[in-house]
Amino acid sequence: MNDRRSPQNDELIDDERLEVPSKSAKKREMLALQALGQELANLSEKQFQKIQFAEGALREALEFYRGIPEKKHEARRRQMQFIGKVMRGIEPDSLQAQLDAMKTTDNEKKRKHRQAKQWRDRLLDDPKQATDFLNEFATDAQRLNRLIRAAKKARELNKDKGEARSLYLALYAAIAH
Repeated sequence: MNDRRSPQNDELIDDERLEVPSKSAKKREMLALQALGQELANLSEKQFQKIQFAEGALREALEFYRGIPEKKHEARRRQMQFIGKVMRGIEPDSLQAQLDAMKTTDNEKKRKHRQAKQWRDRLLDDPKQATDFLNEFATDAQRLNRLIRAAKKARELNKDKGEARSLYLALYAAIAH
């Protein structure tokens, strides 16, 4: 029999309880926490302010890292290691969830902007496609036709004074709602 017994009380030893993560596993976990810290540090100021930190020390460490000049590579590396150390004491799942939600929101906004730009180009090339746009999105048909005519005329005269931008903004507003 391959049963292992405790020398103290002759009970069976549960191997799963005794398993300690290997040094490599600990290092992978630490590097993953540093990578998460790096993502947090690389956020824009506006995005960084939206993040809810459970630990005040982590926010301070990240703000300090963001304040270190780009040329100070060694200082930034050491601070990032410190950030990884601070992150070991917290639960990174909430931070990762906030980052993922922020990325999803950003990707959705980019998709809507790209869609508005494509519609603007399609409508300027063929204004009759306005009915397709109106069937897909709810907006004021008269205003849309007026903006299309103005942008098309400005494009033909090479004197665009913001007409195409106005059309784009109207299309984006319709797509976003």
